[in-house]
Amino acid sequence: MEPDLRSVDLPTARVLLTNDDGIDAAGFAVLEEIIRPMVGELWVCAPAEGHSGASAMVSLRREIEVQERGLRRYAVTGRPADTVLAALRLVMKDAPPDLVLSGINHGLNVGVDMIYSGTVGAAICAAGNGVPAVAFSADHVSGQPVASHTWDDVRTHLPAVLGRICWFGFAPNGAYGVNFPSRVMHSEPQLCRQGQSVDTMHYVAVDGAPGRHILHHQDGDRSLDAGTDGAAIAAGRIGITPLTLDRTDRDLLHRAAEAL
Repeated sequence: MEPDLRSVDLPTARVLLTNDDGIDAAGFAVLEEIIRPMVGELWVCAPAEGHSGASAMVSLRREIEVQERGLRRYAVTGRPADTVLAALRLVMKDAPPDLVLSGINHGLNVGVDMIYSGTVGAAICAAGNGVPAVAFSADHVSGQPVASHTWDDVRTHLPAVLGRICWFGFAPNGAYGVNFPSRVMHSEPQLCRQGQSVDTMHYVAVDGAPGRHILHHQDGDRSLDAGTDGAAIAAGRIGITPLTLDRTDRDLLHRAAEAL
């Protein structure tokens, strides 16, 4: 039996916003601008500074500070997942959110990037705590900020995309990843799976400091196989990928069960 999907009524929903680029990031301001008039009650609990690549890391046995920045607005001196936990366990513990929205990340989160993404990590943390979540990301040219026309496309299309997701519903402990191309060429989004891609992380040696290196992220070859997130972006379409906490390789599980 298929599990029941949980829909979210946005006009009455209590919605939490977070991200991994920090509470003052441009993409976060765009997300807040879009979402505020769409929902019943808006809360912000986001990192005080950027923590890209933090995945779902939490500050276990480390002190964090929850800083009040206004009405229902908080900055947390921790990672993206810390902000979700701080909202659920502290600032919103008496009235938890109906939905968590993470982003809008400055850069795509497709393929192997999902392993590292703090934007996705925050959404997964929320889903693991039983709260429906969506992670939003936007493409940009490497080394440059997200273009103003990309933000304009996001403003145009995000409300309808989110509305459709919330109408269709969320699986138990499930989330969605949504990626916007730098130019939206097709208004109809594409439901897609996570593609396979090369790992985009690489180290650069620090000049004059033997043994010291800095980890960098660079664009890599993305899978353009039909039905993947990379193919959707390459075609100028908004990609929507259902995400799950379950990391079981089900095909291998069945094959191994037959062989062992």
